[in-house]
Amino acid sequence: MIGLTRWALRLIVTVALLTPGFALAQQRDMFAGQFGALELSRPPAEAAQLARLMGDALADLQPQRPGEVDTYLIVASFWGEPVFEREATQAEAILREHFQADGRSILLSAGGQDDRLYPAATPTNLAAAIGQVGSLIDPDEDLVVIFLTSHGSADGSMALRENNRVAASMRPPHLRDLLQQAGVQNRVVIVSACFSGAFIAPLMNEDTIVLTAAAHNRSSFGCQPQRDWTFFGDAYFNHAIRGGASLINGFDEAKVLIERWEREQNLSPPSNPQLYVGARAATLLRRAENAAR
Repeated sequence: MIGLTRWALRLIVTVALLTPGFALAQQRDMFAGQFGALELSRPPAEAAQLARLMGDALADLQPQRPGEVDTYLIVASFWGEPVFEREATQAEAILREHFQADGRSILLSAGGQDDRLYPAATPTNLAAAIGQVGSLIDPDEDLVVIFLTSHGSADGSMALRENNRVAASMRPPHLRDLLQQAGVQNRVVIVSACFSGAFIAPLMNEDTIVLTAAAHNRSSFGCQPQRDWTFFGDAYFNHAIRGGASLINGFDEAKVLIERWEREQNLSPPSNPQLYVGARAATLLRRAENAAR
């Protein structure tokens, strides 16, 4: 009976990892509303390498400076296709320069390139990154900017999948709860995924800004594996922010560009990117951007 149970569990995990639809449908019940993953172990050498990468990434984060507005970055690509890791790495570099955030940035990735250069984007590592940042910031004067990129589901969740080893989905309340538990009050959350507008309602308050690649009931575009950016990432980071726009004004510029690209390529219905701006968060964001000039 024990052998049969173990065999059945292994079969369930294997099917879930190989079948995204099954995984996304089942794990929400399996984890009783918590942010968890079905995960197979990595080869020992790879597991040790990824553990070192995560330990180094957490240890390298610098403490905040009293009396100054410090901006911390948490960036994650949740799906193991090259476009998402490319987007995450390039966006992180642009945001780090924009906020002068060297030493205060951490990047997680589900893979996608040949070599593993970044810690794995697992639920535990995301929680650890948020927890470490939360322990370093002054919650009243510092800003945390989070950028997540992956595929999204019609129920509003973001998919996490790594090379048939890890399968998970993150619902907006998962992120809200992690930030609340870590004491991260002042935050900008940027989500590049289909149906990502679903992140706005659970996160919205006066201390939060949320920017999403699509409305809660719309797909976004440009996530083919061979691309360097999704449409949203290209328009927002590569054009608007790299071109010198602020995070809020850059959203308006990016939305115009995305609408043009979608018309030119006859993509319908339009993704309709969404923006929510909390008043206190907007004030702190302006201070952070001014301090970085």
